[in-house]
Amino acid sequence: MKIPGWSFWRLAGKWVFIVAIGLVILGLALMEGFDRYVSSDRGAKWLYRKTPREVQVLRTASGLRYLQIGDPEKPALLLLHGSPGSVIDWRGFARDERVYQQYRLLIAERPGYGGTSPRRAERSIIEQASRCLEVLQGEDQPAEVMGYSYGAPVGLAMAGMEPERISRFIGVAGQFDPENEMTMGISYVVRFQVFRFLLPRWLWVSNEEKLGHPDALRDALPIFSDVKCTVDLIHGHPDAIVPYGNSPWLQDLLPSITRLYSLNDIGHEVPFQNMDTLVQFALNPEQFFLPGN
Repeated sequence: MKIPGWSFWRLAGKWVFIVAIGLVILGLALMEGFDRYVSSDRGAKWLYRKTPREVQVLRTASGLRYLQIGDPEKPALLLLHGSPGSVIDWRGFARDERVYQQYRLLIAERPGYGGTSPRRAERSIIEQASRCLEVLQGEDQPAEVMGYSYGAPVGLAMAGMEPERISRFIGVAGQFDPENEMTMGISYVVRFQVFRFLLPRWLWVSNEEKLGHPDALRDALPIFSDVKCTVDLIHGHPDAIVPYGNSPWLQDLLPSITRLYSLNDIGHEVPFQNMDTLVQFALNPEQFFLPGN
């Protein structure tokens, strides 16, 4: 027996499905297109058009892209984004005039992201750190490094690999402990090669990096133990992306040089909702570690 109106609802359901798939494809295409634009030098300068200093787009010999902003006589502060990420993550930081009284900014795009080439995932934290250290080759004084999320262990490894080049490491909601990492089930679904051609490049790279991160952290642990510079950590609590326990774990690993400041009722989005706090944390960390704070 036919149900009255059944043909209409079948047809309607079919078109709803087709439209939904079309919107998903359009959304993915738009994300890929935007990523390609900001990965161009023109796109990067457009993103930083409101920065109060001249923006230079530079590349290392191996193809790692970075921005340089500020007085060349000032000591460098190197900023490393999370996963996924690019130079877009640090626009708010670069727009703050106070930064340039103390630093010259170097804003790098880690291997696989943005305008850095080759455009493929690099799972090794050690290899990423080695390439990011190229940004500091021309520096005549030690630099400070701030790393967010998955950029934090890369920055920490830099400090362990070449301690004479790094005077201070700042970890923002960093992932350090290989045994305390959160991986969503969808990551195991989209690991198959077919998704490499279906997803925006930055999503694929991020997922590849994520799946290899625990092993990459284990490989980097001996280098973490070689860090000698000041280590200042700031982490929101609770954090649903990178568990808060990662920062106390690093403090236990490097107790004599590490300080931790906790942000209550703030999640993983610290650089996007609390950029002013990060600027202050970079410029004057001592105020955060006064008794009562």
